[in-house]
Amino acid sequence: MVGIGAVFIDDIVLPTGQTYMGQLGGGVVHALMGAAIWGERPGINAVIGQGLPGEALAQLERHFDTEGLIQLDIPQIRAWQIFEDDGTRRELYRVANVAPFIAGAQPEQLPEQYRDSQGFYLLQGFEGVCSWCEVVNGLVVWEPLQQIMTPSSRDTIRTILHNCAISLISPNLAEAQTVYGEMPPEDLVAALFDDGAQAVALRMGDQGSILANRNTGERWYIPAVPVVRIADQTGAGNTYCGGLLWALVNGKNLREAGAAGAVSASFCIEGVGVIKAAVNPSEGNQRYSACIAATVKL
Repeated sequence: MVGIGAVFIDDIVLPTGQTYMGQLGGGVVHALMGAAIWGERPGINAVIGQGLPGEALAQLERHFDTEGLIQLDIPQIRAWQIFEDDGTRRELYRVANVAPFIAGAQPEQLPEQYRDSQGFYLLQGFEGVCSWCEVVNGLVVWEPLQQIMTPSSRDTIRTILHNCAISLISPNLAEAQTVYGEMPPEDLVAALFDDGAQAVALRMGDQGSILANRNTGERWYIPAVPVVRIADQTGAGNTYCGGLLWALVNGKNLREAGAAGAVSASFCIEGVGVIKAAVNPSEGNQRYSACIAATVKL
């Protein structure tokens, strides 16, 4: 599997005032680590800037195939990730030129060896996801950029879902309610189906997630995996998407894929930034089994 996007460096500020500076980040990095904990070595097709710390590059090379990294001649993007007590996050960019990082890698920059990958994670806006769907053939999980999820964007989302080969769309609850209104989660899934979605993974943070497939009619509630202590929530949703895509690419059904995503997210929030340490396979399997047992068919 392959992830498309940009590498960030995050300076994380928690509600307590605790800061964690210079953390490797970016949605695509979090997502691919969500797959890597299951033994995958995914490809990363992402832009990096001048001044990316050597430690960050070494971390990327340790876990991913990095043939798809693209060096830009502008400073590496860096951003404050500021969390409030209610869990909301504000992202403030610390460099002047951010547009190339928001756009991320472009279809013409996809390495030839990645083109036949079985799955693609796309953290993209409207134009980007359509362009990518024209050049990739595998299963596509689209996580819409937060910036495009506005009350006026529903018509555009509908057009894209009808015209682009998107296997599954995964907004979070707040983003979906911004577009579709303050309706219950199951109604949001129905609205996305009405607009052309083939499958939906609605991420609801500590409330878990809903996985649904329009063609088969199956719907599952996947609980969040409990952890002893939440250290940092940065990238948990991206990490969920990566675990989910890994499972789908490896033949798991929707219920199993949702549980894999939830387990990946649980390891993410236990540490700061992207998952750094090797995850104990037995611990991952225990969490997965417990999560599967707690799923509910809707």
